Amino acid sequence: MNLYYSILVAIWLAVVYAIWAATAAGDPGFGQAAFLGGGILVTLYLRKRNRERPQINLDEIEIPEAEFSVNIEYETGKYFFSEKSYRRIIWFSNIFALLSISIFIDTLTYRQDYLRWGIVALIFGLIVFTIPIFLPIKDDIETLKKRAQKERLKAWSKGKSNPLDEEE
Repeated sequence: MNLYYSILVAIWLAVVYAIWAATAAGDPGFGQAAFLGGGILVTLYLRKRNRERPQINLDEIEIPEAEFSVNIEYETGKYFFSEKSYRRIIWFSNIFALLSISIFIDTLTYRQDYLRWGIVALIFGLIVFTIPIFLPIKDDIETLKKRAQKERLKAWSKGKSNPLDEEE
């Protein structure tokens, strides 16, 4: 199902529910008219936006192959973590930070006598959460290729580059 029609169906289900709720609450009719008018206005706006958008079939787009060469000067001792290990570090730090924040909230609400431990857990969790920001990461060549392909597609779809110009 198309996203445009899914949004329209969701809007009109919300409008019908709002009209039903206003009627059940005893509204004399002004609320129902406002909900109906709002639904019509939003539908017309979405229809206008949908017609303005260029219709592109992504299956028919052929992205030209390009030679890809990257000259990255790796400084010895500068990069300690690969992307795969960095993702693991981020997952661990996020889970640990969420657990420590939940411990703080638990001590704040239910266990007032352990509030100092909760504050320590909160501070420690925030420190662990910010550690991955400062870690140096080495980009893989596959990631660089994916990024370059994504940027080429984005520039081509916005009309900034012409695939015919790249071949010349």
